[in-house]
Amino acid sequence: MKIVISFLLVLTGVYSVHVKTLLDTTYTDGAGNNVTLSDLSGKYIGLYFSASWCPDCQAYTPELVKLYNQIHEDKNWQIIWVTEDHNEPDADEYFKEMPWIRLPWDQIATRGESMFKLTKQLFIPSMTMIDPTYKVINPEASLAIEYQPDDFPWAKRCLAYFA
Repeated sequence: MKIVISFLLVLTGVYSVHVKTLLDTTYTDGAGNNVTLSDLSGKYIGLYFSASWCPDCQAYTPELVKLYNQIHEDKNWQIIWVTEDHNEPDADEYFKEMPWIRLPWDQIATRGESMFKLTKQLFIPSMTMIDPTYKVINPEASLAIEYQPDDFPWAKRCLAYFA
């Protein structure tokens, strides 16, 4: 049993290093300002995968914006939007509704796809929560955010998703 626990601890540490490396890029906010990973130091990070063409995303995003605006400063939370849009103009237009930062369009096919795969996403909209030490604490927090908004940071109660 000790071997299994040790393995899980090592695995989660390796996983957090990989997450940090994947997140280490320059993002942009709605005003076009650059935001780096060092600017996000000590924050909880939500990777938000959505697209303008997705009806569920169109319904979820405004509710997420409301919650984010209410709690992001007190909870030290930043969302990084990773678009699943098919073209840059649609992504740019949709991003105007969002108060957080985004992965630049030129990194969507590479880094964005890697983020989607790393967090084992299967659908959109989806949100992956990452703690300040860059450990994924919930690979699919969307429903928890929607139905349990007071449970920030919406950590999953088991480690099964690290395997």
